[in-house]
Amino acid sequence: MVPSALVLGASRGIGRQIALTLAGAGYRVGVAAKTVHDTPKLPGTIYTVSDEITSRGGHALPIPCNVRNPEEIDNAVSTCIQEFGGLDFAVYNAGAILWEKVIDTPLKRFDLMMDVNVRGAYVMIQAVLPHMLERKSGRILLEAPPIYSRFFNGKAPYAVTKVGMTVLVQGLARELENTGVSITALWPATTIESHVTTVKGVPPAFFRKADIVADACLAIAQEPTERLNGKALIDEDYLRSLGVTDFSKYQCLPGTEPPRIMPRRFPSLRVEEEDQVTIPDSKL
Repeated sequence: MVPSALVLGASRGIGRQIALTLAGAGYRVGVAAKTVHDTPKLPGTIYTVSDEITSRGGHALPIPCNVRNPEEIDNAVSTCIQEFGGLDFAVYNAGAILWEKVIDTPLKRFDLMMDVNVRGAYVMIQAVLPHMLERKSGRILLEAPPIYSRFFNGKAPYAVTKVGMTVLVQGLARELENTGVSITALWPATTIESHVTTVKGVPPAFFRKADIVADACLAIAQEPTERLNGKALIDEDYLRSLGVTDFSKYQCLPGTEPPRIMPRRFPSLRVEEEDQVTIPDSKL
Protein backbone atom coordinates (compact mmCIF):
# COMPACT_ATOMS: atom_id res chain seq x y z
CA MET A 1 0.00 0.00 0.00
CA VAL A 2 1.25 3.49 -0.86
CA PRO A 3 2.31 5.29 2.35
CA SER A 4 0.79 8.60 3.36
CA ALA A 5 1.87 11.57 5.42
CA LEU A 6 0.56 14.84 6.80
CA VAL A 7 2.91 17.81 7.20
CA LEU A 8 1.60 20.72 9.25
CA GLY A 9 3.48 23.93 8.51
CA ALA A 10 4.38 22.95 4.94
CA SER A 11 4.06 26.17 2.95
CA ARG A 12 7.76 27.13 3.00
CA GLY A 13 11.17 26.40 4.51
CA ILE A 14 11.73 23.12 6.30
CA GLY A 15 8.10 22.05 6.06
CA ARG A 16 8.03 22.56 2.30
CA GLN A 17 11.17 20.48 1.86
CA ILE A 18 9.85 17.72 4.11
CA ALA A 19 6.71 17.54 1.97
CA LEU A 20 8.78 17.46 -1.24
CA THR A 21 11.15 14.80 0.07
CA LEU A 22 8.37 12.54 1.33
CA ALA A 23 6.51 12.89 -1.95
CA GLY A 24 9.70 12.11 -3.86
CA ALA A 25 9.97 8.89 -1.86
CA GLY A 26 6.48 7.83 -2.90
CA TYR A 27 4.36 9.21 -0.06
CA ARG A 28 0.99 10.78 -0.66
CA VAL A 29 1.31 14.04 1.26
CA GLY A 30 -1.20 16.28 2.96
CA VAL A 31 0.32 19.77 2.60
CA ALA A 32 -1.21 21.76 5.45
CA ALA A 33 -0.55 25.35 6.54
CA LYS A 34 -2.28 28.65 7.15
CA THR A 35 -0.85 30.43 4.11
CA VAL A 36 -3.11 30.19 1.07
CA HIS A 37 -2.21 33.48 -0.64
CA ASP A 38 1.28 34.27 -1.93
CA THR A 39 2.73 37.69 -1.06
CA PRO A 40 6.12 39.32 -1.71
CA LYS A 41 6.79 39.49 2.04
CA LEU A 42 5.71 35.90 2.68
CA PRO A 43 6.19 33.74 -0.43
CA GLY A 44 4.93 30.16 -0.61
CA THR A 45 1.52 28.60 -0.01
CA ILE A 46 0.05 25.13 0.36
CA TYR A 47 -0.92 25.37 -3.31
CA THR A 48 2.53 26.31 -4.63
CA VAL A 49 4.10 23.45 -2.67
CA SER A 50 1.42 21.03 -3.88
CA ASP A 51 2.04 22.18 -7.46
CA GLU A 52 5.76 21.51 -7.02
CA ILE A 53 4.98 17.99 -5.86
CA THR A 54 2.52 17.17 -8.63
CA SER A 55 4.81 18.67 -11.29
CA ARG A 56 7.38 16.07 -10.23
CA GLY A 57 4.88 13.24 -10.50
CA GLY A 58 3.97 13.11 -6.82
CA HIS A 59 0.62 13.09 -5.01
CA ALA A 60 -0.21 16.16 -2.92
CA LEU A 61 -3.35 17.26 -1.11
CA PRO A 62 -3.38 20.96 -0.12
CA ILE A 63 -5.27 21.57 3.13
CA PRO A 64 -5.80 25.06 4.65
CA CYS A 65 -5.00 24.79 8.35
CA ASN A 66 -4.49 27.41 11.03
CA VAL A 67 -2.98 25.37 13.87
CA ARG A 68 -4.43 27.77 16.45
CA ASN A 69 -7.83 26.34 15.49
CA PRO A 70 -8.25 22.73 16.75
CA GLU A 71 -11.10 22.09 14.33
CA GLU A 72 -8.82 22.85 11.39
CA ILE A 73 -6.18 20.42 12.63
CA ASP A 74 -8.85 17.76 13.14
CA ASN A 75 -10.05 18.42 9.60
CA ALA A 76 -6.52 18.10 8.18
CA VAL A 77 -6.08 14.72 9.86
CA SER A 78 -9.51 13.38 8.94
CA THR A 79 -9.18 14.62 5.35
CA CYS A 80 -5.90 12.76 4.91
CA ILE A 81 -7.31 9.57 6.41
CA GLN A 82 -10.36 9.76 4.17
CA GLU A 83 -8.51 10.67 0.98
CA PHE A 84 -5.51 8.36 1.48
CA GLY A 85 -7.28 5.51 3.25
CA GLY A 86 -5.01 5.92 6.26
CA LEU A 87 -2.20 7.98 7.72
CA ASP A 88 1.27 6.54 8.32
CA PHE A 89 3.26 9.61 9.28
CA ALA A 90 2.32 12.92 10.90
CA VAL A 91 4.80 15.80 11.10
CA TYR A 92 4.32 18.92 13.19
CA ASN A 93 6.55 21.59 11.68
CA ALA A 94 4.36 24.62 12.38
CA GLY A 95 6.07 27.06 14.69
CA ALA A 96 6.03 30.56 16.19
CA ILE A 97 9.30 32.14 17.27
CA LEU A 98 10.53 35.14 19.23
CA TRP A 99 14.01 34.96 20.71
CA GLU A 100 13.73 37.54 23.48
CA LYS A 101 14.15 37.71 27.24
CA VAL A 102 11.13 37.37 29.53
CA ILE A 103 10.93 41.12 30.12
CA ASP A 104 10.91 41.76 26.37
CA THR A 105 8.30 39.14 25.44
CA PRO A 106 4.73 40.50 25.61
CA LEU A 107 2.10 38.10 26.89
CA LYS A 108 0.38 38.22 23.50
CA ARG A 109 3.50 36.85 21.79
CA PHE A 110 4.00 34.25 24.52
CA ASP A 111 0.41 33.10 24.07
CA LEU A 112 0.98 32.84 20.32
CA MET A 113 4.03 30.62 20.83
CA MET A 114 2.18 28.45 23.35
CA ASP A 115 -0.76 28.08 20.98
CA VAL A 116 1.24 27.31 17.85
CA ASN A 117 4.10 25.29 19.34
CA VAL A 118 2.79 23.24 22.28
CA ARG A 119 -0.98 23.35 21.94
CA GLY A 120 -1.01 22.80 18.18
CA ALA A 121 1.28 19.79 18.48
CA TYR A 122 -0.90 18.40 21.26
CA VAL A 123 -4.04 18.77 19.15
CA MET A 124 -2.43 17.02 16.17
CA ILE A 125 -1.30 14.14 18.36
CA GLN A 126 -4.75 13.69 19.86
CA ALA A 127 -6.24 13.73 16.36
CA VAL A 128 -3.92 11.09 14.86
CA LEU A 129 -3.49 8.75 17.83
CA PRO A 130 -6.85 6.92 17.72
CA HIS A 131 -6.32 6.05 14.05
CA MET A 132 -2.73 4.93 14.48
CA LEU A 133 -3.40 2.96 17.65
CA GLU A 134 -6.28 1.16 15.98
CA ARG A 135 -3.97 0.21 13.09
CA LYS A 136 -1.13 -0.57 15.54
CA SER A 137 1.15 1.37 13.24
CA GLY A 138 2.26 4.97 12.78
CA ARG A 139 5.02 7.52 13.24
CA ILE A 140 4.66 11.00 14.73
CA LEU A 141 7.38 13.65 14.48
CA LEU A 142 7.62 17.01 16.24
CA GLU A 143 10.19 19.68 15.40
CA ALA A 144 11.55 20.11 18.92
CA PRO A 145 15.00 20.24 20.55
CA PRO A 146 16.80 18.03 23.05
CA ILE A 147 16.49 19.37 26.60
CA TYR A 148 19.57 21.22 27.82
CA SER A 149 20.02 24.46 29.73
CA ARG A 150 21.99 26.46 27.14
CA PHE A 151 18.93 26.42 24.89
CA PHE A 152 17.06 28.52 27.48
CA ASN A 153 19.55 31.41 27.55
CA GLY A 154 18.13 34.73 26.39
CA LYS A 155 14.97 33.16 24.99
CA ALA A 156 13.25 31.49 27.95
CA PRO A 157 9.66 32.17 26.76
CA TYR A 158 10.33 30.51 23.39
CA ALA A 159 12.27 27.70 25.06
CA VAL A 160 9.34 26.96 27.38
CA THR A 161 7.14 26.28 24.36
CA LYS A 162 9.66 24.22 22.36
CA VAL A 163 10.94 22.18 25.31
CA GLY A 164 7.30 21.63 26.23
CA MET A 165 6.98 19.80 22.93
CA THR A 166 9.99 17.64 23.81
CA VAL A 167 8.47 16.79 27.20
CA LEU A 168 5.33 15.75 25.32
CA VAL A 169 7.42 13.48 23.07
CA GLN A 170 9.26 11.83 25.94
CA GLY A 171 6.20 11.46 28.14
CA LEU A 172 3.88 10.15 25.45
CA ALA A 173 6.55 7.66 24.37
CA ARG A 174 5.99 5.77 27.63
CA GLU A 175 2.30 5.48 26.83
CA LEU A 176 3.05 4.21 23.33
CA GLU A 177 5.39 1.38 24.30
CA ASN A 178 4.54 -1.87 22.48
CA THR A 179 1.69 -0.29 20.50
CA GLY A 180 3.37 -0.15 17.09
CA VAL A 181 3.11 3.65 17.21
CA SER A 182 6.05 5.92 18.05
CA ILE A 183 6.79 9.61 18.51
CA THR A 184 10.12 11.34 17.93
CA ALA A 185 11.55 14.87 18.18
CA LEU A 186 13.96 16.23 15.56
CA TRP A 187 16.11 19.39 15.60
CA PRO A 188 18.85 20.73 13.30
CA ALA A 189 22.52 20.81 14.28
CA THR A 190 23.06 24.06 12.37
CA THR A 191 21.00 27.02 11.26
CA ILE A 192 18.80 26.05 8.29
CA GLU A 193 18.15 28.14 5.19
CA SER A 194 14.71 29.75 5.40
CA HIS A 195 12.68 32.81 4.51
CA VAL A 196 13.93 34.40 7.75
CA THR A 197 17.62 33.88 6.92
CA THR A 198 16.99 35.38 3.48
CA VAL A 199 15.16 38.44 4.84
CA LYS A 200 17.79 39.06 7.50
CA GLY A 201 20.60 38.66 4.98
CA VAL A 202 22.42 35.91 6.87
CA PRO A 203 25.50 34.84 4.85
CA PRO A 204 25.01 31.36 3.32
CA ALA A 205 28.20 30.13 5.00
CA PHE A 206 26.23 30.02 8.26
CA PHE A 207 23.46 27.61 7.33
CA ARG A 208 22.55 24.36 5.58
CA LYS A 209 19.81 23.51 3.12
CA ALA A 210 16.52 22.27 4.55
CA ASP A 211 17.16 18.98 2.73
CA ILE A 212 19.17 17.68 5.69
CA VAL A 213 16.18 17.91 8.02
CA ALA A 214 13.91 16.43 5.36
CA ASP A 215 16.24 13.49 4.74
CA ALA A 216 16.33 12.75 8.48
CA CYS A 217 12.56 13.06 8.57
CA LEU A 218 12.16 10.53 5.76
CA ALA A 219 14.47 8.07 7.51
CA ILE A 220 12.41 8.38 10.70
CA ALA A 221 9.21 7.81 8.72
CA GLN A 222 10.66 4.61 7.27
CA GLU A 223 12.01 3.27 10.57
CA PRO A 224 10.56 -0.27 10.73
CA THR A 225 10.55 -0.50 14.54
CA GLU A 226 9.76 1.62 17.59
CA ARG A 227 13.49 2.17 18.20
CA LEU A 228 13.17 5.94 17.94
CA ASN A 229 10.18 6.22 20.28
CA GLY A 230 10.79 9.09 22.72
CA LYS A 231 14.10 10.11 21.18
CA ALA A 232 15.09 13.76 20.73
CA LEU A 233 17.32 13.56 17.66
CA ILE A 234 19.70 15.96 15.94
CA ASP A 235 19.52 15.74 12.13
CA GLU A 236 23.25 15.40 11.45
CA ASP A 237 23.90 13.00 14.31
CA TYR A 238 20.97 10.77 13.37
CA LEU A 239 22.04 10.63 9.71
CA ARG A 240 25.60 9.79 10.79
CA SER A 241 24.19 6.90 12.83
CA LEU A 242 22.71 5.59 9.58
CA GLY A 243 26.09 5.70 7.85
CA VAL A 244 25.99 9.12 6.18
CA THR A 245 29.45 10.71 6.17
CA ASP A 246 29.35 13.30 3.38
CA PHE A 247 27.29 16.38 4.26
CA SER A 248 28.65 18.61 1.51
CA LYS A 249 25.41 18.38 -0.49
CA TYR A 250 23.65 20.24 2.31
CA GLN A 251 26.03 23.22 2.24
CA CYS A 252 24.51 26.51 1.14
CA LEU A 253 27.97 27.83 0.35
CA PRO A 254 29.80 25.03 -1.51
CA GLY A 255 32.97 24.02 0.25
CA THR A 256 31.98 25.57 3.58
CA GLU A 257 30.58 23.67 6.53
CA PRO A 258 28.38 25.96 8.65
CA PRO A 259 29.08 26.26 12.38
CA ARG A 260 27.23 23.83 14.60
CA ILE A 261 24.87 25.56 17.03
CA MET A 262 23.92 22.46 19.01
CA PRO A 263 26.18 20.56 21.46
CA ARG A 264 27.71 17.30 20.30
CA ARG A 265 26.77 15.66 23.59
CA PHE A 266 23.69 16.22 25.70
CA PRO A 267 23.11 15.47 29.38
CA SER A 268 21.25 12.28 30.20
CA LEU A 269 17.78 12.82 31.63
CA ARG A 270 17.39 9.20 32.61
CA VAL A 271 16.46 8.63 36.25
CA GLU A 272 18.17 5.60 37.70
CA GLU A 273 16.17 3.32 39.96
CA GLU A 274 18.22 4.20 43.04
CA ASP A 275 17.54 7.92 42.48
CA GLN A 276 13.77 7.56 42.57
CA VAL A 277 11.89 8.58 45.69
CA THR A 278 8.78 6.66 46.72
CA ILE A 279 6.06 8.83 48.28
CA PRO A 280 3.69 7.00 50.66
CA ASP A 281 0.05 7.03 49.58
CA SER A 282 -0.84 8.95 52.74
CA LYS A 283 1.22 11.89 51.47
CA LEU A 284 -0.54 12.12 48.12
